[in-house]
Order: sequence, then structure tokens, then C-alpha cells
Amino acid sequence: MNKLKLLFLVLFILPITLFAQNNVTGVVKGDTGEALPGVTIVVEGTTQGTTTNFEGEYSISAPANANLVFSFIGYLKQTVPVNGQSTVNIVLKQDIEELEQVVVIGYGTVKKSDLTGSVTSVKAEDLNPGANASVEQALQGRVAGVQISQKSNEPGGGLSISIRGSGSIQAGNEPLYVVDGVIVNNGSVAGTGGVGFTGNQNPRNPLNSLNPSDIASLEVLKDASATAIYGSRGSNGVVIITTKKGTKGKLKVGYDGYYGMQQVYKPMDVLTATQYKEVLNSIIDLGGGDELQRINEIEGGGTDWQDLIYRTAKIQNHNVTMSGGAENLTYFSSINYYEQEGLVKGSGMERFNTRINLNYDDKGKMRAGVNLNASYIYDDFASTGLGINENGGAIYTAVNYDPVIAPYTADGSYRKSDFFVGDNPLAILDGEDAFAETFRFFGNTFLEYFFIPELSAQVKLGGDVQDVRRDIFIQPFTVSGAGTGGIASIQTGRKDYVSAEGTLNFNKKLGQSNLSGVLGTTYEYFQTKTFAGDARGFALPDLETNAIGSGDPLLNNLGSGRTQAKFISYLARVNYSLMDKYLLTASFRADGSSRFGENNKFGYFPSAAIAWKMHKEDFMGNVGWISELKPRFSIGSTGNASIGNELTYQTFSAGNQVLFGDSFYSTIAPSRISNPDLTWEKAVQIDAGFDFGLWEGRLTGSFDYFNKETTDLLVSIPQPMNTGFTGQVQNMGGVRNQGFELTLSYDVIRSNDLYWNLSGNFSTLKNEVLNIGDRGDIIHGGLSQLPDFAIITPGEALNSYYGYIVDGIWQTDDDFSVTTDNVQPGDIKFRDINEDGTINGDDRTIIGNPIPEFTWGLTSNLQYKNFSLDIVMQGVQGMDKLNGNLANSMFPNNFRQNRIAEPLLNRWTPENPSNQYPSYVNPLASGGTSALINSITVEDASYIRLQSVRLAYNVAVENISFLNKLSVYVTAQNLFTITDYMGTDPASNASGSNTLAVDFNAYPIPRTYLIGLNVEF
Repeated sequence: MNKLKLLFLVLFILPITLFAQNNVTGVVKGDTGEALPGVTIVVEGTTQGTTTNFEGEYSISAPANANLVFSFIGYLKQTVPVNGQSTVNIVLKQDIEELEQVVVIGYGTVKKSDLTGSVTSVKAEDLNPGANASVEQALQGRVAGVQISQKSNEPGGGLSISIRGSGSIQAGNEPLYVVDGVIVNNGSVAGTGGVGFTGNQNPRNPLNSLNPSDIASLEVLKDASATAIYGSRGSNGVVIITTKKGTKGKLKVGYDGYYGMQQVYKPMDVLTATQYKEVLNSIIDLGGGDELQRINEIEGGGTDWQDLIYRTAKIQNHNVTMSGGAENLTYFSSINYYEQEGLVKGSGMERFNTRINLNYDDKGKMRAGVNLNASYIYDDFASTGLGINENGGAIYTAVNYDPVIAPYTADGSYRKSDFFVGDNPLAILDGEDAFAETFRFFGNTFLEYFFIPELSAQVKLGGDVQDVRRDIFIQPFTVSGAGTGGIASIQTGRKDYVSAEGTLNFNKKLGQSNLSGVLGTTYEYFQTKTFAGDARGFALPDLETNAIGSGDPLLNNLGSGRTQAKFISYLARVNYSLMDKYLLTASFRADGSSRFGENNKFGYFPSAAIAWKMHKEDFMGNVGWISELKPRFSIGSTGNASIGNELTYQTFSAGNQVLFGDSFYSTIAPSRISNPDLTWEKAVQIDAGFDFGLWEGRLTGSFDYFNKETTDLLVSIPQPMNTGFTGQVQNMGGVRNQGFELTLSYDVIRSNDLYWNLSGNFSTLKNEVLNIGDRGDIIHGGLSQLPDFAIITPGEALNSYYGYIVDGIWQTDDDFSVTTDNVQPGDIKFRDINEDGTINGDDRTIIGNPIPEFTWGLTSNLQYKNFSLDIVMQGVQGMDKLNGNLANSMFPNNFRQNRIAEPLLNRWTPENPSNQYPSYVNPLASGGTSALINSITVEDASYIRLQSVRLAYNVAVENISFLNKLSVYVTAQNLFTITDYMGTDPASNASGSNTLAVDFNAYPIPRTYLIGLNVEF
């Protein structure tokens, strides 16, 4: 009995002992001895947990037989049994794989910790969520010093991308794109318009052919140390895109798709029919307009033309991936379908994309791979370009068309305005059909052989073929097609690019030193072929462009062209590391190009950089809260080869027909003066900065100062009239871009269930023209009805706005004797700069800067258990923009056209003596047509934009054997924009140029709502 009692007592007490809760305390340190704050400690198998304080101390209640799980970002997770102890101290080991993240650079890779240049790496999971037709959209607001704006918001529209400012007048200012080692030809193939069709001035974005879902990472190379390895094409920065690769293991199948709707965020705020009637009749009463233009009635309550041309548009994306691999061979493939209806009826884009990446690795003996991308894009275009009056597109006419008339007549035909010479907006949409088909195939294959583990040779072949056909047909019932029986246009273009490169790669550890390098040569060939034809006078216009030969042969026009260019290059780079503290990088590239003159075929581009891992010095041992501190400095030279072909040669074009005897003969005539001395634009850039990490990487960031001077600018110099030519492209002048960049990332909360990271970037930019040689100021930029509005002059920003300063409005009691102009109360009072009593071109001055003072981006990533919330914001400050629609409202081509509401509703009248907006009775009283460019129409275009918000839920799939991942999400984009700008989008640009910013007939920015699913089997 006593034994039974004893056994019962043991069995009763033992569970109590095993499961009794006791308080466990301790300290968590890193493997270098510093205390770790924010470490998460969880009792295994429960939700009970805590975190360490700033001294690395913790306290938690746990059963005596429990296990404690310690986890911390950047360190390996560790599980420790309690074993009845009251004190458990542990040391976490750093996660070497995370710390030694590999970053792709030109012709190689490097550990992130060993970077000496200014390089920003963005992983796929950090790209902007939402509806992104191209990689640039996914990058907006993410990288300091990179300004990305949508030139046109139409589906597939072009983007403006600037890395550390623009330094060229006539050459390109876009960065170089490299996809899996292949330089992508980012130029447009076919034109943007056709006969009778007002096409968007901005070309389509060729990078639409790359599926953003295929991207694994992007590296943005900004300073000369990083970009000089690309020599003559590195001055505008380089964007290296690496696509996803397979991993060893069984087949994984994934699907990521979304469906959503897009709406016009902000249509142009124009006068309603009632306001239009009251305002225009009031102006007539004050002596403006003509009595015949008085509005007596409003047909059917009036018409909101913008409401008729815009729609709620659907958008969808479906992406299927397959990946896996064996011991030495891995594969990744994807199939993508993307469709985006345009907000303007009749516009849209569809894309079919497929990719396959194969990689073979024989463990240091041989590596080989194939990366192939194929795409088909169908674009539907609406007429939304820069034309005015009868050449105006759908947006222009919808904004300006008479709102007091009905859309249709009683017989169902399109109602035409009796006063406005432009076409009915609906007639334009229904009667002007334009579409394009683009086939593109690019990729590469490579083979690398290792002679010894430290030395290998690699051969890489790449190519990019792009084929485009664009069809346009103008129906006879439109204003443009009337009287011709319709107009048909076909444009075709093909771009071919072939590259071959061979490199030797070396990597050797020598005691406390490490030496690596690359030596190579490349050959590149470019070819473009174009054809354009148009016809008129169709007996059966229903066939449109399918029977272009059935038009009147006497009205046919044909044209074709072909250009070629070749590059040959030699490159070298050396990376040296001493004691893993002192880093040196030096590179050199020699580029030869057929585009430059006989006397300057080759350009030479060196660079050097140093960096110091100061945090590894002994004297930093007591500063435990600094986990990384790496000052760096670089200097180098890069070039710009983004110019047209044959600029150095004398070229010929078709001349007039001449009559000899009874016959006409075709002729050719010189069209360009040769310049055998034409050479590269050169940019010399210095960069001084440092990378840092605090509190074991809880706060990380980088700071940079850069100064980039571009010289030998390519400029068209006017020639004497007796030469028979208007200009010759020469090298002269210089531009400086300088500024600061700051990038920060901070883990606000680190715990088992809750994680919150805030990351942001901030950059300033000062752009200044240093000189333009012995040429006088360059005044240019005429666009549509807008006269020359930009000036290039030393001491000011490139393409500053040039016009009149408005000092208010002439009032009744003003002294009119100070001017000889025929002004009256209510007219605009322009500043008389030279004080000669009259307003003319001599009174124009700089009135705005198209380059922002600073830009910023802010990203919040919040994760709570299985939920995640991502928010992206971006802002631009100190940027001006010419509002062409406002200029058109203040100085209209037709009195009976609609206007932007704000100035007209608050205009000067005898009862409302406004000093901001004129009476509009005599808008061109001073300055003539050049008065359109003034300090009212050039507006402050600063803005703050909520770029995207994404809420996702990750479904727990641990108990579902066939599922690896399941996530559902909702996304909203462009929820709001805070700005004083009067136009529809302060970031729009209709000019087709990166450096000339003007807003006119902008395609509206969409507000987007998406719901999506991400699953992996």
C-alpha cells in the first residue's frame, strides 16, 4: 500500500513539475559580442512570446520542459531547451547568406558589402504592387535620384526616366537597360501618328514587352564607378534587370493574377453648359467676341463631352510560372496575358508574353544558360495628340467643344458646331481607327568554362528583334477624311540588334587580399528598316487599310528607310580587397562607333573608386550600435552615344522633279553637311558617400553627394543661308547636375506576430547650363499653338521656361500713360522688363524651372500574422510646368470654345475687379501670341501622390500537401494627388522629350482598383 501511495504521489507531482510555469530571464548577444535589441523569443508550439530590450535582456514565463525559439532578422534562428533553468543566455550567429547578398553589376556580380559605387538594388518583392504594364512603373518612387514620370497615361504609354538629371540637349537622356546581360534597344520603331490622325507625341514604351512578373531584381547604377564599364552609353545611368531562375527540386507551378477597374481620377474642370452660356454672353456684353456668337439656348440640357469619351475600363493580368531542376540543370518558364482598356474609348493594350530560362552548372567546371523572351502586343489608339482645331484629337475637342449643343442631330448624324472648326469628339472616336501590332523576341545564350577554379572564360551571344506594323484609317464622315473618300496609312518598322561578347574572369584570394577582375571585348550591330505608305479616295472605305491599293493612285505617297550602326568595345575592371576592409575598384572601356566622325571613332572611359569598411576597424569595437559604416568615393568618365545615325556624313534626300525637254526627272539633293570631327558627349562624375547600418541593421541607409559635368554637347548650329543648310550638328557647351541622395530603411517593430518597416528616399538636384560655346541663347520648344517657350542659357537650368511675368490685371484707376499698348481695364498687365512702354519679345525672361528641386518616396510595409499592408507614396517639389490647356483657355483660338472653369468664373469684371485673372475681352492686347507663355500658364507642378495601397492575406497552407503558397490581395492605385496644379496630372508631358515639359491634351491618369490571387503548387 505504501508503494502504491508513493507511486501515485510521483505520478501526481511529476506533471506539475514538468508543466509548472517558471520565469526565464537572460541576455541575447550577437556573435561579435554586442547585445541585440528586438530579438523575438517564443515558447515553441504556442503564441506566447516577448522581445529583448535595448540591452538585449528578456523575461518570459515558460514550462520547465519547454523550448524557446530565438529569431532576429539577419541572424540564424535558434531553438534552446529550458531544462528547468531560470537563466538562459544565448549567442545568435549572423546569417551569412543574407549579409552577403549578391548584387549584379556590369559584366559580373559583387557582394553587396563590397560595393564601392553608388548602386541601388531592388528585389522583386520590393517593386510597386498593382497594375504595372512595364518595369519603370513598378520602380516609381523606389530609388533616390531616379525620377520616373508617365509621359502619357494611355495604356502602354511612354515614360520619362531621369537618373541624376538630364545633361544632353539633342542626344538621349534615357538610361541604358540591360536584361540578363543583353543591352535592350529601347528606341521606337514606328511613328506616333499618320495622315489625318493626331497621334500621341510620345512613342510607345518598348519595355512593355518585358513581363514585370518575370523580374527577380533590378540594379540601378548611378555613379561613374558603376556605369563606366558601359562606356559611351553610361552617362545617363544603367538599369540592370535580372529575370527569375529555377531552383533545384521538384516542379513548382505558380499562378498570379488580378482583375480590376480603372476610372478617370481627374477630368479637366471646364465650364458647364449653363456657366458657358453666362460667361461668354457676359464677355460679349463687355465688348469681346461677336454678337453673332451669343448663346441663346442650350440644346437638351447641354453636353459633357468628356463624360462621353471616357469610360470605366477593365484591366486584367494572368501569369503562370513553372520552375524546378535537377542536380546541375534548373529551369524557369512563364506565360503571361495582360489586358488594359483605355480610359478613352477606343484605346487599349493587350500583351501575350512567354519566357524560358535554362541554367546548367557543373560545379565550377562549366556553366551555360539560355534566357529567351517573346511577346506580342496589340495596341489600340485613340486620337489624343497635340493637334488643334480641325486637327484636334478626342481629348482636345472634348475639352474645348461647344457644351451647349447636343451630340447628335435629329437624323442621328454627328452634331457639328457652327462656330468651332474642330470635329465632334464622338465622330473622332468612331471615325478614326488606329492600331498596331508588335512582335518582339530578345534573349541570349552563354557558355562559361573554368580552366581552374579562379579563372574562367565566357562567351555570350545576344539578340533583340522587334517588328511593328501600325494601321490608321480615317473615315469619310470625319472632318479630316471629308472630301477624300477616307485616308489610309500603314507604317512598318523592324529593329535588329545582335551582340557578341567574350570575357575572361578572374577571382583569387591571396592571403589577406582578394583580387578579382574581368577583361573582355564586345561587338554590336544595329539595323532599322522602315516603310510608310498612305492613300486616299476610296470607293469602298469599309475595307479600310486591308485594301490600301484601292485608293486613287494619283494620291498615293510612299517612303522607306534603312539605317545601320556598329559598335566594337574593349573593357576591363579590377576589384581589390585588403583584409576585407579596404576596397578598390578600377575600370576602363574603349568604345568605337560608326555613328561618330572619321576623326573620333573611339572614345575612352576610365573610372576608379575606393571604399573603407570602417566598422571592421579595432577602434570601432566599442561602438556596438554601429553595425556598418562604409565611406566611399568614386570618379570616372562616361559617354552618350544616343544620337541618330549618319550625323557625321553628308546625306541626300529626294529633291524636286525637274523638266528636261518633254520629260520630268526625279532628283536627289544634299540634306546634311558632313562633320568628320563629331565626337562623344562626355560626362565626368564624382560621387562621395557612405553606407551605414545601426542597431544590428534595424536602421540602414546610404548618403551620396554627386557632381556630374557633361561636355561636348551635341548642338545644331545655324549655318549661313548661302550654304543651303539651316544647321550643322557640332560639339559645344556643357551642363552640370549636382545634388544629394539619402536612402533609409527602418524596422519600426520586430516581433513574432507584428513587423513594420518604413523605407524612404530623398534626393535634390540642381541642373545648370555651363556654356553653349559661342552660340547665343537657344530659344526653342514651339509645340502646337504654343510658341517657343524654352531657353538654354548659361547659369540657368536646361530648358527653363521663357516668357512674360504677369504683374496683375489692369484696373480702372491705373495710369495707362505708362504704356503705348492698346490695353484697357481687365487686360493682363505684363511686366515691362526693358521699360520701353510696350510689351514685346524683349520683355520675356525666365519664368520657371522644369527640373524639380527635390523628389522623395516613402514605403510602409506592415505585417501582422498572415496579413500584410503595403503603402507607397511619392512626391515632387519645386517643379514648374507649362499648362498648355490653360494657355488655350486664356488665349483661345475660337471664341466659341469651352475653357477651364477656374479662370473664367473668377475673371475680371467691373463688379469683380480681380487682380488674378483678366476679363478675356481682349486677351492678346499685349505681347501677341507669345503672351501665351507667362507666369500664369507656367504653373507650380509640385505634388504628393499616394501611389499604391495593397492589403494581402496569406492563407495558412501547412496542412494542405499540394499547396506551397496561397495569397489573396486587393490593391488601389492613385487614390489621391495633392497639388495646386490646375491640369489633370502634374506629372504628364506631351512633348515627347525628357527635358521639355509641357502639359497639353494629357491622357487622364487612372484610379485603379484590383483584386488578385497568388498561388503556388
